[in-house]
Amino acid sequence: MHLFFFLTAFFACFMATISIGAEKPNVVVIMADDLGYADLSFLGDAPADIKKIGTPNLDRLANEGTYFSAGYATAPICSPARTGFITGRYQTRWGNYWYGQGGLPTSELTIPKALKKLGYATKKIGKTHHNGGKAQHPLKHGFDEFLGFIHHTWDYTRLSSKDRDAYKKAGKGKSLGILCVGPLERNDGEKVSLEDAFTTEVFTDEACAYISRDHGDKPFYLQLAYNAMHMPTYVVDQDYAKKVGLPPEPWDREAASWTFPYFDPRNGPWAAWHKQWGHLGKVDPLGRKRYLSHLMAMDDGIGKIMDTLKAKGLRDNTLIVFLSDNGGTINTYANNGSLRGYKYMFGEGGIRIPIIVSMPSKLPANQQKSTIVSSMDLFPTIMNFAGGKVPENLDGKSLLPVLRNQPSGQRHHDTLVWDKGKGGCWVVRHGKWKLAHNAGWTHNDYEFKDGKAVAVDAPFTYPDGIQLFDLEDDPSETTNLADQHPETVAELTNLHTVWRAQMSKPGRPKN
Repeated sequence: MHLFFFLTAFFACFMATISIGAEKPNVVVIMADDLGYADLSFLGDAPADIKKIGTPNLDRLANEGTYFSAGYATAPICSPARTGFITGRYQTRWGNYWYGQGGLPTSELTIPKALKKLGYATKKIGKTHHNGGKAQHPLKHGFDEFLGFIHHTWDYTRLSSKDRDAYKKAGKGKSLGILCVGPLERNDGEKVSLEDAFTTEVFTDEACAYISRDHGDKPFYLQLAYNAMHMPTYVVDQDYAKKVGLPPEPWDREAASWTFPYFDPRNGPWAAWHKQWGHLGKVDPLGRKRYLSHLMAMDDGIGKIMDTLKAKGLRDNTLIVFLSDNGGTINTYANNGSLRGYKYMFGEGGIRIPIIVSMPSKLPANQQKSTIVSSMDLFPTIMNFAGGKVPENLDGKSLLPVLRNQPSGQRHHDTLVWDKGKGGCWVVRHGKWKLAHNAGWTHNDYEFKDGKAVAVDAPFTYPDGIQLFDLEDDPSETTNLADQHPETVAELTNLHTVWRAQMSKPGRPKN
């Protein structure tokens, strides 16, 4: 019986691969940053404010493809999660568990490296964050071109040398700490100073220009990593601020108008300011609206990209993938709906992400799947479309059989594992079961009154200890069943033990 299932799955994958066609498709991957799981208006349980402003272009993309409601990142934070996506492997295999660990080694094959071998032109736009490593820079992990920044965060609107100089002048020689303001980087070190610009629009325009370019006989792979909706969402574009009802907060560089939401270097380092306004040291009454302004801008950008592909006659031969790097964060007022927890946490709200895959000419449209999938699956899926050989060492599995409704007779992923690398904090998802071994979490919290965020005395708490959940019946992780199913706890604990033995120890980037 097991052999039958294996052969059925193999045959389905084989047939799916060879029926893609001889012409290699273009591939566009769009990655959001810290997107709230519920913040998509096509979802039935989307919050009221999302229903009001809408995400029409993400809705359109989902309608033209398949939305996976049980998609998972490989970590609840961006750097390891992004590394797991681009390599199709558990980044923990080389010690990349948490911030500052593991990096992106030169020895790891990445999606753009693999596609370049197949004759693809490749470009990275936006955020790059892989915990360092010798292959950290996009030009060193497979991209021909790059425009963006290499950091966990960057300012949205102050992108010029003059903006950065204004901070240095106001700081009067003081150490400002990590100051993510100023020019973007093009290719290998060229500074791009932009005045009166907005990263979401800059990245969108760069993507549209690349799509419109004559690539000769080469297909292209474009990876667009928006910094929306990552901190500092408290810095907004004024046009989108008006659209969501925010008051004007102009930045006056010459007058050094250091009013909220702008950091004042005369009052201390940037890190202290960012902790206050970026990590709920203070609650911003209009924080949710600021978040929504960035979401609206990103959705508009995705619409422009889809329209450009259509105008150039490329949409039918372009595979579009959309995903978030990890779950939404409480710090930016993201909404994860009924899921428990946020970014940084191993609750469903931290690791479950929306994934959309669309190619109207080759794949069914308007599908929603509850199949358990991982961002690691996108590497082998893209390789199937590109006609390349899928590397044997990948932890991801091609989504083609799932996308095409071809039964395999078994789960897509039998088991997925997450681990913080320290503190005994890890999680196993096995079928309907989720075993969480948590280290606990306490965070400042807020509630909404009359549409404004208000601080509450009781913090948000994520409990420690061993917890077992039946996610089919209890996706919100409300009922701990560990005492009732000790044999399941033991089974999943063993799965983690076996998995962990295959991983490296947490460590700094080496090669």
